[in-house]
Amino acid sequence: MRKLWLALCAVCLWSCAGLAQVKSTVQWKCDKPSIQHSIDVGDKPGHAYAVDQINCRPVTGDINGAKRKSGMGTEFIEINGDKFTGHGEFIETMENGDKNLYTYQMAGTLKKGVMTGSDKWSMREGAGKLKGAKASGTCKGASNPDQTATWDCSGEYSMAKK
Repeated sequence: MRKLWLALCAVCLWSCAGLAQVKSTVQWKCDKPSIQHSIDVGDKPGHAYAVDQINCRPVTGDINGAKRKSGMGTEFIEINGDKFTGHGEFIETMENGDKNLYTYQMAGTLKKGVMTGSDKWSMREGAGKLKGAKASGTCKGASNPDQTATWDCSGEYSMAKK
């Protein structure tokens, strides 16, 4: 009986918190970086810092019925031989004009001009239907020799009830 009572209390607390869980997936097709700068560190070959900006468009995916229109990422990357790590900020624009802001940390490899990598992301600030929501997830990506890239992302959103 006590376990049943605890379970009911937990369900009640969760529902009283005013959050609804929503899963979302999206595939982003990204152009080659529109802005890209790299500076060699000078301590050993292949060690550099880079900053770039990418523009992306969604191929699939929405968030609880809200359609994505475009995205723009600005990122800082450390390249060490054929490996890289970095972090960035991503601005997602919805079809209705709302903008959602995300941060991400990434890592991967660069071989023969082709990148494969993954990242972990979280929403920093949502607008419109996503105002007050919390979200996090992961992405896996790969580039082409022409520096365009595809990122497959999934995550979970805790939507604030209005």
